Amino acid sequence: MTSLCSIGLDARAPRGRLARGMLTVSHRFRSGCEARNVDRRLCLTHDGGMARGMLTVSHRFRSGLLKGPGTLVDKKPPAEAGGLRVESETGLRAVRSAVHLLIALAVLASSTARAADGEPVLERCLVSLMEEAKVPAREAGVLEELLAREGDVVKRGDVIAKIDDNQPQMERRKAKAEHDQAVAKAESDVDVRYALAAEKVAQIEFEKAAESDRTVRGSVTQVELNRLKLNEQKSELQIEQAQLEKKVSGLAANSKAVEVDAAENAIERRLITSPLDGVVVQVFPHQGEWMQPGDPLARVVRADKLRVEAYVDSTRWNPEQVRDRPVTAEVVLADSRREQFKGRIVFTSPIVESGGDYRVFAEVENRQIEGTQQWLLRAGQTATLTIHSKEPPLPAVRK
Repeated sequence: MTSLCSIGLDARAPRGRLARGMLTVSHRFRSGCEARNVDRRLCLTHDGGMARGMLTVSHRFRSGLLKGPGTLVDKKPPAEAGGLRVESETGLRAVRSAVHLLIALAVLASSTARAADGEPVLERCLVSLMEEAKVPAREAGVLEELLAREGDVVKRGDVIAKIDDNQPQMERRKAKAEHDQAVAKAESDVDVRYALAAEKVAQIEFEKAAESDRTVRGSVTQVELNRLKLNEQKSELQIEQAQLEKKVSGLAANSKAVEVDAAENAIERRLITSPLDGVVVQVFPHQGEWMQPGDPLARVVRADKLRVEAYVDSTRWNPEQVRDRPVTAEVVLADSRREQFKGRIVFTSPIVESGGDYRVFAEVENRQIEGTQQWLLRAGQTATLTIHSKEPPLPAVRK
Protein backbone atom coordinates (compact mmCIF):
# COMPACT_ATOMS: atom_id res chain seq x y z
CA MET A 1 0.00 0.00 0.00
CA THR A 2 1.44 3.37 -1.03
CA SER A 3 0.42 6.51 0.79
CA LEU A 4 1.07 10.22 1.09
CA CYS A 5 0.21 12.12 4.25
CA SER A 6 -0.19 15.91 4.30
CA ILE A 7 -1.47 18.26 6.96
CA GLY A 8 -2.79 21.72 6.21
CA LEU A 9 -4.23 24.60 8.23
CA ASP A 10 -6.76 27.07 6.96
CA ALA A 11 -7.28 30.09 9.23
CA ARG A 12 -9.25 33.15 8.35
CA ALA A 13 -8.66 36.15 10.61
CA PRO A 14 -6.48 39.25 10.62
CA ARG A 15 -3.32 39.10 12.65
CA GLY A 16 -3.84 39.60 16.37
CA ARG A 17 -7.50 38.58 16.17
CA LEU A 18 -9.33 35.46 17.38
CA ALA A 19 -9.01 32.89 14.59
CA ARG A 20 -11.61 30.53 13.14
CA GLY A 21 -10.73 27.84 10.67
CA MET A 22 -10.19 24.17 9.87
CA LEU A 23 -7.32 21.78 10.28
CA THR A 24 -7.23 19.15 7.51
CA VAL A 25 -5.21 15.94 7.47
CA SER A 26 -5.23 14.09 4.15
CA HIS A 27 -4.04 10.57 3.49
CA ARG A 28 -3.80 9.31 -0.08
CA PHE A 29 -3.54 5.61 -0.54
CA ARG A 30 -3.66 2.87 -3.11
CA SER A 31 -5.04 -0.42 -1.77
CA GLY A 32 -7.92 -2.86 -2.04
CA CYS A 33 -10.39 -0.47 -0.45
CA GLU A 34 -11.46 3.15 -0.45
CA ALA A 35 -11.78 5.00 2.82
CA ARG A 36 -12.89 8.48 3.71
CA ASN A 37 -13.21 10.15 7.10
CA VAL A 38 -14.91 13.50 7.31
CA ASP A 39 -15.30 15.05 10.72
CA ARG A 40 -14.04 11.76 12.28
CA ARG A 41 -16.60 9.56 10.50
CA LEU A 42 -14.88 6.63 8.77
CA CYS A 43 -16.37 5.07 5.64
CA LEU A 44 -14.92 2.04 3.79
CA THR A 45 -15.99 0.83 0.34
CA HIS A 46 -14.51 -1.78 -1.94
CA ASP A 47 -15.22 -3.04 -5.44
CA GLY A 48 -12.98 -6.11 -5.64
CA GLY A 49 -10.08 -4.29 -7.28
CA MET A 50 -7.32 -1.85 -6.42
CA ALA A 51 -8.71 1.56 -5.51
CA ARG A 52 -7.29 5.03 -5.05
CA GLY A 53 -8.65 7.35 -2.42
CA MET A 54 -8.04 9.87 0.32
CA LEU A 55 -8.60 9.92 4.05
CA THR A 56 -9.50 13.40 5.22
CA VAL A 57 -9.73 14.44 8.85
CA SER A 58 -11.26 17.84 9.37
CA HIS A 59 -11.01 19.81 12.58
CA ARG A 60 -12.83 23.09 12.98
CA PHE A 61 -11.35 25.33 15.59
CA ARG A 62 -11.85 28.60 17.33
CA SER A 63 -8.80 28.97 19.45
CA GLY A 64 -5.81 31.25 19.90
CA LEU A 65 -4.58 34.33 18.08
CA LEU A 66 -3.50 34.25 14.48
CA LYS A 67 0.20 35.01 14.41
CA GLY A 68 0.86 34.48 10.78
CA PRO A 69 -0.28 32.48 7.74
CA GLY A 70 -0.86 28.88 8.87
CA THR A 71 0.22 29.46 12.50
CA LEU A 72 -1.81 29.71 15.69
CA VAL A 73 -0.26 30.82 18.93
CA ASP A 74 -1.26 29.67 22.40
CA LYS A 75 0.37 29.40 25.75
CA LYS A 76 1.13 25.71 25.19
CA PRO A 77 4.51 24.63 23.74
CA PRO A 78 4.51 24.21 19.96
CA ALA A 79 4.16 20.75 18.39
CA GLU A 80 5.56 19.56 15.10
CA ALA A 81 3.24 17.38 12.98
CA GLY A 82 3.94 16.37 9.40
CA GLY A 83 6.00 19.46 8.63
CA LEU A 84 3.37 21.83 10.05
CA ARG A 85 4.10 23.90 13.12
CA VAL A 86 0.95 23.67 15.21
CA GLU A 87 0.97 25.93 18.21
CA SER A 88 -2.64 25.32 19.21
CA GLU A 89 -3.59 22.70 21.75
CA THR A 90 -6.83 22.16 19.82
CA GLY A 91 -4.95 21.64 16.59
CA LEU A 92 -2.60 19.19 18.33
CA ARG A 93 -5.52 17.07 19.47
CA ALA A 94 -6.85 17.02 15.93
CA VAL A 95 -3.50 15.87 14.59
CA ARG A 96 -3.35 13.06 17.13
CA SER A 97 -6.86 11.93 16.15
CA ALA A 98 -5.81 11.98 12.53
CA VAL A 99 -2.78 9.82 13.23
CA HIS A 100 -4.92 7.27 15.08
CA LEU A 101 -7.36 7.11 12.19
CA LEU A 102 -4.53 6.67 9.71
CA ILE A 103 -3.26 3.69 11.69
CA ALA A 104 -6.75 2.16 11.71
CA LEU A 105 -7.01 2.74 7.97
CA ALA A 106 -3.71 1.02 7.35
CA VAL A 107 -4.90 -2.08 9.22
CA LEU A 108 -8.26 -2.18 7.46
CA ALA A 109 -6.78 -1.53 4.05
CA SER A 110 -4.17 -4.23 4.56
CA SER A 111 -6.83 -6.76 5.60
CA THR A 112 -9.07 -5.91 2.65
CA ALA A 113 -6.18 -6.01 0.23
CA ARG A 114 -5.24 -9.44 1.53
CA ALA A 115 -8.80 -10.74 0.90
CA ALA A 116 -8.98 -9.14 -2.54
CA ASP A 117 -5.71 -10.69 -3.66
CA GLY A 118 -6.67 -14.26 -2.71
CA GLU A 119 -9.27 -16.18 -0.74
CA PRO A 120 -12.27 -14.90 1.24
CA VAL A 121 -11.28 -13.93 4.78
CA LEU A 122 -14.45 -13.29 6.81
CA GLU A 123 -14.18 -11.49 10.14
CA ARG A 124 -16.30 -11.88 13.29
CA CYS A 125 -18.07 -15.08 12.30
CA LEU A 126 -20.33 -16.61 14.92
CA VAL A 127 -19.49 -20.04 16.33
CA SER A 128 -22.65 -22.01 17.19
CA LEU A 129 -23.78 -25.52 18.07
CA MET A 130 -24.41 -28.13 15.44
CA GLU A 131 -26.44 -30.47 17.62
CA GLU A 132 -28.15 -30.10 20.96
CA ALA A 133 -31.06 -31.78 22.69
CA LYS A 134 -33.27 -31.18 25.68
CA VAL A 135 -33.73 -34.76 26.83
CA PRO A 136 -37.37 -35.30 27.92
CA ALA A 137 -39.07 -37.77 30.23
CA ARG A 138 -41.11 -40.25 28.21
CA GLU A 139 -43.26 -41.68 31.02
CA ALA A 140 -44.85 -40.24 34.14
CA GLY A 141 -43.41 -41.15 37.49
CA VAL A 142 -41.06 -40.26 40.32
CA LEU A 143 -37.48 -39.44 39.36
CA GLU A 144 -35.81 -42.29 41.20
CA GLU A 145 -32.19 -41.77 40.11
CA LEU A 146 -30.32 -38.80 38.61
CA LEU A 147 -27.01 -40.08 37.29
CA ALA A 148 -25.71 -37.04 35.37
CA ARG A 149 -24.70 -33.54 36.36
CA GLU A 150 -23.45 -30.44 34.56
CA GLY A 151 -20.12 -30.98 32.82
CA ASP A 152 -20.40 -34.75 32.42
CA VAL A 153 -19.28 -36.13 29.07
CA VAL A 154 -21.80 -38.68 27.79
CA LYS A 155 -22.04 -41.07 24.87
CA ARG A 156 -25.15 -41.79 22.88
CA GLY A 157 -27.27 -44.28 24.83
CA ASP A 158 -25.73 -43.57 28.23
CA VAL A 159 -28.33 -43.60 31.04
CA ILE A 160 -28.53 -40.20 32.72
CA ALA A 161 -31.67 -40.72 34.86
CA LYS A 162 -34.24 -43.35 35.90
CA ILE A 163 -37.95 -43.06 36.67
CA ASP A 164 -39.67 -45.45 39.08
CA ASP A 165 -40.53 -48.68 37.19
CA ASN A 166 -42.11 -50.98 39.82
CA GLN A 167 -45.45 -51.27 38.00
CA PRO A 168 -44.05 -52.20 34.57
CA GLN A 169 -41.69 -54.66 36.26
CA MET A 170 -44.67 -56.57 37.70
CA GLU A 171 -46.51 -56.42 34.40
CA ARG A 172 -43.47 -57.88 32.70
CA ARG A 173 -43.32 -60.82 35.14
CA LYS A 174 -47.00 -61.56 34.58
CA ALA A 175 -46.68 -61.41 30.81
CA LYS A 176 -43.61 -63.62 30.95
CA ALA A 177 -45.47 -66.32 32.91
CA GLU A 178 -48.41 -66.28 30.50
CA HIS A 179 -46.02 -66.46 27.58
CA ASP A 180 -44.23 -69.48 29.03
CA GLN A 181 -47.61 -71.23 29.52
CA ALA A 182 -48.66 -70.55 25.95
CA VAL A 183 -45.32 -71.75 24.59
CA ALA A 184 -45.56 -75.01 26.55
CA LYS A 185 -49.05 -75.67 25.17
CA ALA A 186 -48.00 -74.84 21.65
CA GLU A 187 -45.04 -77.19 21.83
CA SER A 188 -47.14 -80.11 23.12
CA ASP A 189 -48.36 -82.63 20.46
CA VAL A 190 -50.32 -84.95 22.81
CA ASP A 191 -53.68 -84.05 21.30
CA VAL A 192 -52.42 -84.71 17.79
CA ARG A 193 -50.93 -88.11 18.70
CA TYR A 194 -54.14 -89.12 20.53
CA ALA A 195 -56.25 -88.15 17.53
CA LEU A 196 -54.03 -90.20 15.25
CA ALA A 197 -54.29 -93.26 17.52
CA ALA A 198 -58.08 -92.87 17.86
CA GLU A 199 -58.43 -92.66 14.09
CA LYS A 200 -56.56 -95.96 13.63
CA VAL A 201 -58.81 -97.74 16.21
CA ALA A 202 -61.96 -96.43 14.55
CA GLN A 203 -60.70 -97.56 11.16
CA ILE A 204 -59.95 -101.09 12.43
CA GLU A 205 -63.40 -101.36 14.08
CA PHE A 206 -65.15 -100.44 10.88
CA GLU A 207 -63.08 -102.84 8.76
CA LYS A 208 -63.73 -105.74 11.19
CA ALA A 209 -67.48 -105.12 11.18
CA ALA A 210 -67.59 -104.86 7.42
CA GLU A 211 -65.62 -108.11 6.98
CA SER A 212 -67.94 -109.94 9.42
CA ASP A 213 -70.99 -108.72 7.52
CA ARG A 214 -69.51 -109.95 4.26
CA THR A 215 -68.78 -113.37 5.81
CA VAL A 216 -72.18 -113.79 7.43
CA ARG A 217 -74.76 -111.64 5.72
CA GLY A 218 -76.83 -109.73 8.28
CA SER A 219 -74.55 -110.42 11.23
CA VAL A 220 -73.92 -106.64 11.53
CA THR A 221 -76.78 -104.30 10.94
CA GLN A 222 -76.46 -101.45 8.52
CA VAL A 223 -76.99 -98.94 11.33
CA GLU A 224 -73.97 -100.29 13.18
CA LEU A 225 -71.83 -100.13 10.07
CA ASN A 226 -72.83 -96.46 9.56
CA ARG A 227 -71.98 -95.64 13.18
CA LEU A 228 -68.55 -97.23 12.89
CA LYS A 229 -67.89 -95.40 9.63
CA LEU A 230 -68.87 -92.12 11.30
CA ASN A 231 -66.47 -92.80 14.18
CA GLU A 232 -63.65 -93.29 11.69
CA GLN A 233 -64.42 -89.98 9.96
CA LYS A 234 -64.72 -88.28 13.35
CA SER A 235 -61.24 -89.48 14.30
CA GLU A 236 -59.83 -88.04 11.08
CA LEU A 237 -61.45 -84.68 11.86
CA GLN A 238 -60.09 -84.82 15.41
CA ILE A 239 -56.57 -85.02 13.96
CA GLU A 240 -57.17 -81.80 12.01
CA GLN A 241 -58.69 -80.20 15.11
CA ALA A 242 -55.66 -81.11 17.22
CA GLN A 243 -53.32 -79.69 14.57
CA LEU A 244 -55.36 -76.47 14.42
CA GLU A 245 -55.32 -76.08 18.21
CA LYS A 246 -51.56 -76.55 18.21
CA LYS A 247 -51.22 -73.78 15.63
CA VAL A 248 -53.51 -71.48 17.64
CA SER A 249 -51.45 -72.16 20.74
CA GLY A 250 -48.34 -71.04 18.84
CA LEU A 251 -50.04 -67.78 17.84
CA ALA A 252 -51.14 -67.24 21.44
CA ALA A 253 -47.54 -67.72 22.54
CA ASN A 254 -46.45 -65.05 20.04
CA SER A 255 -49.12 -62.71 21.42
CA LYS A 256 -47.84 -63.22 24.94
CA ALA A 257 -44.31 -62.55 23.68
CA VAL A 258 -45.51 -59.18 22.41
CA GLU A 259 -46.94 -58.43 25.86
CA VAL A 260 -43.57 -59.25 27.38
CA ASP A 261 -41.88 -56.91 24.89
CA ALA A 262 -44.40 -54.16 25.72
CA ALA A 263 -43.68 -54.52 29.43
CA GLU A 264 -39.93 -54.42 28.80
CA ASN A 265 -40.38 -51.36 26.61
CA ALA A 266 -42.31 -49.64 29.42
CA ILE A 267 -39.35 -50.34 31.69
CA GLU A 268 -36.87 -49.06 29.09
CA ARG A 269 -38.88 -45.87 28.56
CA ARG A 270 -38.30 -45.04 32.20
CA LEU A 271 -34.55 -45.03 31.60
CA ILE A 272 -33.58 -41.57 30.31
CA THR A 273 -30.65 -41.87 27.89
CA SER A 274 -28.54 -39.35 25.98
CA PRO A 275 -29.57 -39.06 22.31
CA LEU A 276 -26.09 -37.95 21.19
CA ASP A 277 -22.42 -37.80 22.11
CA GLY A 278 -21.77 -34.58 23.97
CA VAL A 279 -21.61 -32.69 27.23
CA VAL A 280 -24.38 -32.19 29.80
CA VAL A 281 -24.67 -28.43 30.24
CA GLN A 282 -27.88 -28.23 32.26
CA VAL A 283 -29.94 -30.49 34.53
CA PHE A 284 -33.49 -29.28 35.20
CA PRO A 285 -35.20 -31.39 37.93
CA HIS A 286 -34.05 -32.81 41.25
CA GLN A 287 -34.11 -36.41 42.37
CA GLY A 288 -37.47 -37.41 43.86
CA GLU A 289 -39.55 -34.96 41.79
CA TRP A 290 -42.57 -36.07 39.77
CA MET A 291 -42.01 -36.11 36.03
CA GLN A 292 -44.63 -35.80 33.33
CA PRO A 293 -44.12 -37.03 29.77
CA GLY A 294 -42.31 -34.31 27.84
CA ASP A 295 -40.80 -32.57 30.87
CA PRO A 296 -37.17 -31.60 30.07
CA LEU A 297 -34.65 -33.43 32.19
CA ALA A 298 -31.23 -32.41 30.83
CA ARG A 299 -29.66 -30.43 28.02
CA VAL A 300 -26.89 -32.14 26.07
CA VAL A 301 -24.79 -30.37 23.44
CA ARG A 302 -22.34 -31.73 20.91
CA ALA A 303 -18.87 -30.24 21.35
CA ASP A 304 -16.56 -32.25 19.09
CA LYS A 305 -17.84 -30.50 15.97
CA LEU A 306 -19.20 -26.94 15.78
CA ARG A 307 -20.75 -24.67 13.18
CA VAL A 308 -19.31 -21.34 12.02
CA GLU A 309 -21.81 -18.98 10.41
CA ALA A 310 -20.50 -16.34 8.01
CA TYR A 311 -21.68 -13.93 5.32
CA VAL A 312 -19.99 -13.72 1.91
CA ASP A 313 -20.08 -10.68 -0.38
CA SER A 314 -22.04 -11.78 -3.45
CA THR A 315 -20.36 -9.12 -5.62
CA ARG A 316 -16.92 -10.61 -5.04
CA TRP A 317 -17.41 -14.36 -4.70
CA ASN A 318 -19.95 -16.56 -6.43
CA PRO A 319 -21.45 -19.52 -4.54
CA GLU A 320 -19.57 -22.05 -6.67
CA GLN A 321 -16.31 -20.50 -5.45
CA VAL A 322 -17.06 -21.34 -1.80
CA ARG A 323 -19.41 -24.34 -1.91
CA ASP A 324 -17.90 -27.50 -0.33
CA ARG A 325 -14.51 -25.82 0.05
CA PRO A 326 -12.17 -26.50 2.98
CA VAL A 327 -11.95 -23.73 5.58
CA THR A 328 -9.77 -22.63 8.47
CA ALA A 329 -11.34 -20.92 11.49
CA GLU A 330 -9.06 -18.88 13.73
CA VAL A 331 -10.08 -17.89 17.24
CA VAL A 332 -8.28 -15.60 19.69
CA LEU A 333 -8.44 -17.03 23.21
CA ALA A 334 -8.41 -15.09 26.48
CA ASP A 335 -4.63 -15.27 26.80
CA SER A 336 -4.24 -13.77 23.30
CA ARG A 337 -3.27 -17.19 21.96
CA ARG A 338 -4.54 -17.94 18.47
CA GLU A 339 -5.88 -21.39 17.65
CA GLN A 340 -6.88 -22.68 14.23
CA PHE A 341 -9.50 -25.32 13.43
CA LYS A 342 -9.99 -27.13 10.13
CA GLY A 343 -13.36 -27.78 8.53
CA ARG A 344 -15.44 -27.39 5.40
CA ILE A 345 -18.38 -25.49 3.95
CA VAL A 346 -21.56 -27.55 4.31
CA PHE A 347 -24.26 -25.03 3.36
CA THR A 348 -24.43 -22.15 0.90
CA SER A 349 -27.62 -20.14 1.01
CA PRO A 350 -29.44 -19.57 -2.31
CA ILE A 351 -30.72 -16.22 -0.98
CA VAL A 352 -28.80 -12.95 -1.22
CA GLU A 353 -29.86 -10.74 1.66
CA SER A 354 -30.52 -7.00 1.60
CA GLY A 355 -26.91 -6.07 2.29
CA GLY A 356 -25.67 -8.00 -0.74
CA ASP A 357 -24.29 -10.94 1.26
CA TYR A 358 -25.30 -14.58 1.33
CA ARG A 359 -24.98 -16.88 4.30
CA VAL A 360 -22.73 -19.93 4.55
CA PHE A 361 -22.26 -22.59 7.22
CA ALA A 362 -18.96 -24.30 7.94
CA GLU A 363 -18.45 -27.33 10.14
CA VAL A 364 -15.13 -27.39 11.98
CA GLU A 365 -13.51 -30.09 14.07
CA ASN A 366 -13.00 -29.12 17.70
CA ARG A 367 -10.26 -30.49 19.93
CA GLN A 368 -9.72 -30.86 23.64
CA ILE A 369 -7.12 -29.21 25.82
CA GLU A 370 -4.37 -31.74 26.37
CA GLY A 371 -4.88 -33.78 29.51
CA THR A 372 -8.44 -32.54 30.10
CA GLN A 373 -11.96 -33.00 28.78
CA GLN A 374 -12.36 -29.28 28.10
CA TRP A 375 -12.82 -28.13 24.51
CA LEU A 376 -10.86 -25.24 22.97
CA LEU A 377 -13.59 -23.93 20.68
CA ARG A 378 -16.89 -22.97 22.26
CA ALA A 379 -20.25 -21.89 20.96
CA GLY A 380 -20.76 -18.13 21.19
CA GLN A 381 -17.19 -17.19 20.29
CA THR A 382 -16.32 -15.23 17.17
CA ALA A 383 -13.85 -16.50 14.62
CA THR A 384 -12.05 -15.37 11.49
CA LEU A 385 -13.02 -17.77 8.71
CA THR A 386 -10.75 -18.30 5.72
CA ILE A 387 -12.42 -20.11 2.81
CA HIS A 388 -9.84 -21.87 0.66
CA SER A 389 -11.61 -21.09 -2.61
CA LYS A 390 -8.58 -21.94 -4.71
CA GLU A 391 -8.60 -25.55 -3.53
CA PRO A 392 -10.86 -28.13 -5.23
CA PRO A 393 -14.28 -28.76 -3.61
CA LEU A 394 -14.68 -31.65 -1.22
CA PRO A 395 -17.25 -34.43 -1.80
CA ALA A 396 -20.77 -33.29 -0.99
CA VAL A 397 -22.05 -34.03 2.50
CA ARG A 398 -24.73 -36.75 2.52
CA LYS A 399 -27.19 -36.70 5.40
